[in-house]
Amino acid sequence: MALYFLATYPVRLMGWMPAALTLYFFIPFVTLMTLWQTVPMLLAGRVLLNGKLRVASSAKPIMLFFLIVFFSSSCYALVAGSDGSRAAIRVIYYTGLFALMSYSYEMARRPESYEIFLKGLVVTGAILAAYAAYQIFAVYGGLPLRGIVRGTTGVDVAYEYGVLRVNSFANEPKRLGYVLFVCGMASLFLARMWPRWKRRLKWVGYGTLFMSLFTFSGSYFLSVFLFTCIALLLYPSFATKYVVYTLPLVALVVLVGAFFPELEIFEAIQQGYVRREQEIEIGLDGTQVYRQEFYAWDYLKRYPIAAFFGVGLGQYFSTLFGEYGAGVGINAYGGLLPLNSTFLEMVFDFGGAATVMFYAAITWLILNLRKVGESYLSFALLFLTIQSFTILTIQFMVLFAGVGVARLTMYKESVL
Repeated sequence: MALYFLATYPVRLMGWMPAALTLYFFIPFVTLMTLWQTVPMLLAGRVLLNGKLRVASSAKPIMLFFLIVFFSSSCYALVAGSDGSRAAIRVIYYTGLFALMSYSYEMARRPESYEIFLKGLVVTGAILAAYAAYQIFAVYGGLPLRGIVRGTTGVDVAYEYGVLRVNSFANEPKRLGYVLFVCGMASLFLARMWPRWKRRLKWVGYGTLFMSLFTFSGSYFLSVFLFTCIALLLYPSFATKYVVYTLPLVALVVLVGAFFPELEIFEAIQQGYVRREQEIEIGLDGTQVYRQEFYAWDYLKRYPIAAFFGVGLGQYFSTLFGEYGAGVGINAYGGLLPLNSTFLEMVFDFGGAATVMFYAAITWLILNLRKVGESYLSFALLFLTIQSFTILTIQFMVLFAGVGVARLTMYKESVL
């Protein structure tokens, strides 16, 4: 489908990008050949065929800076790194991200693209939320359901105090939450553009946001809280609307928990909070450490040079393994243990200086989108940026950044 769209009417792919970067199907004979890997690779092929990486003139300096950093880190990892195969995989991955940025910017310059993009987000969110709801009913009704794919080792499901943690068609619950959040917001904002569908779109938005709560991801809940606080500072005049949007959602949670006590929703939330609080408090002193991020922060504190320059593209797995042993970076069976943090991955891949530059550029974009009235893109990027400290959201960040830069450029051109 992506090949067909790119060959005929490329802008149509914008409506499918949220799904392509979310849906996860494991192919055993070609690991990592999932949709969120193959579609960016197709876009990279398109860039090579066109012979041009499209970017706004105002963003060319920052893009050139990251290309230089990317090239330097890639050469170091491929030549002097301890894991050349992983370095090659990461080169392909980041090449896809540059292509994704170029594609989303190019397509978003077209007038019809933004509406196609929003519709794609709404439909993707509705489908993910609907199947997440089915997963809950399936567990209690003994029906078949798609679980969490654990590579070639099998499939399972996750629970929080006996309550199913939904993952829908994403690979894990924690990577589903932020997708449902930006899709749910898209429904509420599209309702403004389509008055005739206003009520239906709002219900879709509320339902999508409601189902995101059943991911029971502590990092997701924390990100929602921080997002709300910062968003109210950026948009103080919208405080009343936030309350209007939030109250029905909170009321729905309370009603479901009260009328269906057998679901034990309140107990699951309390238990999840206590457990994650204990994980953070114990840190590396526990007999079993569940968070790779604890080791990563410890390593960066002990080696400031690595924190500034990084350790080479894709090398943090072997680096952490060499420092802490089996179970850190690489498990006892040779499997890779990734970091659940875009921020930390970028620090290890490119260094702290380049990572700060990246987040500064995203912050600049958020503030400028706010100035020109692009509320949804500003909100979405803000949430994805907050969530990126605890989950890998970089593909969605790049997708939304490309659209945001395009919308900002179009606004400046119309003013001039």
